[in-house]
Amino acid sequence: MRYIDCFNHFFPPVFFDKMINSPGSIADIGKRIRGIPNIYQLEPRLKLVESYDNYSQVLSLGLPPLDVFAGPNESPDFARVANDGLAELCARYPKHFTGWVSGLPMNNPDEAVKEAERAFRSGANGIQLHTNVGGLPLDDPRFFGIFEVARKHDKPILLHPSRTAEIPDFTSESKSRFEIWTIFGWPFETSACMARLVFSGVMSKLPGLKIVTHHLGAMIPFFDARIRIGWGQIGTRTSDEDLSHIPAMLGKPVVECFRDFYGDTALAGGRSGIVCGLDFFGADKVLFATDAPFDPEGGHIYIRETIKSIGEIRMSDEERAKVCHVNAEKMFGIKPLA
Repeated sequence: MRYIDCFNHFFPPVFFDKMINSPGSIADIGKRIRGIPNIYQLEPRLKLVESYDNYSQVLSLGLPPLDVFAGPNESPDFARVANDGLAELCARYPKHFTGWVSGLPMNNPDEAVKEAERAFRSGANGIQLHTNVGGLPLDDPRFFGIFEVARKHDKPILLHPSRTAEIPDFTSESKSRFEIWTIFGWPFETSACMARLVFSGVMSKLPGLKIVTHHLGAMIPFFDARIRIGWGQIGTRTSDEDLSHIPAMLGKPVVECFRDFYGDTALAGGRSGIVCGLDFFGADKVLFATDAPFDPEGGHIYIRETIKSIGEIRMSDEERAKVCHVNAEKMFGIKPLA
C-alpha cells in the first residue's frame, strides 16, 4: 500500500534559522522545537521517511504561524523564504516529499493573496491556514480572498488549530493550565473555526472549496447528532441577534454542511477516532496523515500506529486505498505510482 502523509510538519533549514533568530521569536520555540531534530534537520527527516515502505510526505510548516513572530511588514518575506525552501526540498527529494503547502503572511491579507498566487505558480499543492489570525476568525471579510484563490486553483486548504496557553479555560483565570489549551483546546478551536466558516456563509459562497481539517474534523464527527438536532434549532437560544435567515442561507441540513469539509487521520494513531471520522465523512473525504514528527520518537509512533490502525479497521481494499493515497493524489495533484 502507498501512504501519502498529507499533514505533517517541517521547517526548511534556511527558514528555521531566520525564524529562530528573528526579534519576534517566542521562547517556547526553543523548548519544544529544538528538542525535535526531525522538524528542522534534513538528514534525520530523510531517515524517518525512509523507515517506511511506499511512504512519502506532503510538507507544511509547523507552529507558530508566521504572524506570531513577524509583523505585517516582515511576514511576507518570511513566507517567501519558507515556501521557496519547501519547494526546493520537494524538487531535490521527490520520492520523500511528494508535495508541499504554502504558508502565508496572514497579518497582511493583500500580500497573503499575492504569496498564495506566487506559491501556486511555484508548484504548491495547497495552502495551510491556522484557525485564527492574531485572534481574528477566518470568516473575517479581509481573509475571503485567500479562500477564493484556493478554489480558483482547485487546491486544498489545510486547516491547522492555533491556540495558546494565554487563552484561559475558566474566566476566573488568566491562562490555560496543564496544557489543556492544546489537548482539548485545539479540537475546540478547529471545530469553532469550521462552524464560523459554515454559518458566516464562506462555504456556501464558495461551493467546491476543499478544506482538510486537521485531526479528522476535531469534535465534529463525535457530535454529529448534537449538531443535527441542536443546530437544527438555531436561533432559539439567542435573544440579542436574529439568526432566522441561516437555514435558508445554508440550503441543506446543517450537519450536511459540516460534511463538506475533509478530515485527516492525524489522531496520534488512535483507532476509535479514525473509525468515528470515517463514519462521519466517508472514505472519499478522509486522507492519511500523521502529524509527524511531534511524538516522543520523532514521528515514528504517529506514523507506525496510524498505519497499524488503518490496517485493522474493517473497510474494503478500495476504501483503504482511497484513504491511504488515492484521495491525496487527486486532491494535491500527485502522480499515481505505476
